[in-house]
Amino acid sequence: MIAKEKLSRRQFLVLTGSAGAVALLAACAPAGAPGDTGAAAGEATTSLIAWFTDRLTINRMTENEAIPDFQSKHPGIQVEMQFVPESELQQKLLTAKAAGNAPDVSSIDETFLDTLQKEEVLLPIPDEVINVQEEMGELTATLYRIPPGTDDARFYGLPNGVFAGAVYYNVGLLDELGYKPEDIPTTWEDFITWAKEVTVWDGDTLTRAGFAFYGNELSLHQVLRHHMAGPLDGNQFATKDTVRLADETGINAWQFIMDLYDVHRVDSRAEGLISRDRFGAGNAVTLYNWTWFNGFMDTQYPDIDWGIMLDPTFSGGPVYGNRGPDVGFTVTTQQESHLEPSWTLYRYLVSPDYLAKYCKLRGIQPSLKAMWDDPEFSTDSGPHWAAIAVKNRPENSVDWGFSPRELGDIVGRTLPAIRDEGEDITAVCQREEAAANEFLQNNPQWSILSAADYEANPQWLTAVG
Repeated sequence: MIAKEKLSRRQFLVLTGSAGAVALLAACAPAGAPGDTGAAAGEATTSLIAWFTDRLTINRMTENEAIPDFQSKHPGIQVEMQFVPESELQQKLLTAKAAGNAPDVSSIDETFLDTLQKEEVLLPIPDEVINVQEEMGELTATLYRIPPGTDDARFYGLPNGVFAGAVYYNVGLLDELGYKPEDIPTTWEDFITWAKEVTVWDGDTLTRAGFAFYGNELSLHQVLRHHMAGPLDGNQFATKDTVRLADETGINAWQFIMDLYDVHRVDSRAEGLISRDRFGAGNAVTLYNWTWFNGFMDTQYPDIDWGIMLDPTFSGGPVYGNRGPDVGFTVTTQQESHLEPSWTLYRYLVSPDYLAKYCKLRGIQPSLKAMWDDPEFSTDSGPHWAAIAVKNRPENSVDWGFSPRELGDIVGRTLPAIRDEGEDITAVCQREEAAANEFLQNNPQWSILSAADYEANPQWLTAVG
């Protein structure tokens, strides 16, 4: 087993990759020493294996731009990339670790963190590699230090960034209808009136949706909770072991969604057409979707002129809803000699050099707070990004942390029961709330950020984050 030791001063300087560190090493080293910008003559090259989540929108960038850039900056390190479907990653890592041939670096999903840390697949991040509180904020530094409440709690994986839902709009359709993006109303009352006006039905066939959201009802339900009840009472989790589905807010949010279908008729539930497909085909003026869709718009629908805006709310201002993390890269090497180069690659992947490219394609606001003022990620970043920059600020939305997919499946059962089967909203919410709370009682979750957590840490709902 690799020892959990701190890095030497030289290792730290190498990992930080700062110009000052490189200059300092070069000034103190003779020709051909490690401080040189190129690999010394005859110096061995370390070949790392890195597993990346298989995402078509990001693979090409990583393979053709990012890794060549990294290798040019670190000529003594070569990286063999392997793209692995997310659904297979956790089991493949467990199997590889047991066989003694785990990759050196791997991306994971946040829901894998608990299991992979307990099975000692992930190496703890040395304190010298990143100051999490300084670079990512107090909330991240609190949530991701695991196991929580223990003396040996460490960081193992960190979020690349956070993302949330937004309203996408089709600029071409708006222009045809005589509107500009800034004409789209920002309160729910006015937005619904407007969306009804731009919706077109041909008998029972929807030919143009004013507000497409079919397939994204659960995401819409989550933000509506906050729109109706604020940052604390709107949180779906009252505590880490208590889900709220059948409270007044949860029931009213579902009724609001069903009214969008049955009363206002701004989208069709009978046709069963996923809202993203309707929008991508040019048959929806607006769409509700999480912003991972940004990369798809750029790569799969390049002919559509589009932008995004903040969710309508009942007040027209914050809080705009919930947000969630995109985790992240980890070091998983089982070779002592690969430790330093693996952490060097890790720090590159958790740096502006990589995240500036990755975050745009993934639709996430970078977790590195220093990047928030970058023109590409600021509130002045244009119609494809400004809403992301605004909504994902800690004072404008609420991070619920993350929970296992089994819990998500339980909560997700509310959707077909209400939308497709026409069951009573209250009865469905009560049934699945009981099932969700039973699951939490039997499976405690450290990774949920509940209303109680925010009540105890109100600074997490401020710009301090």
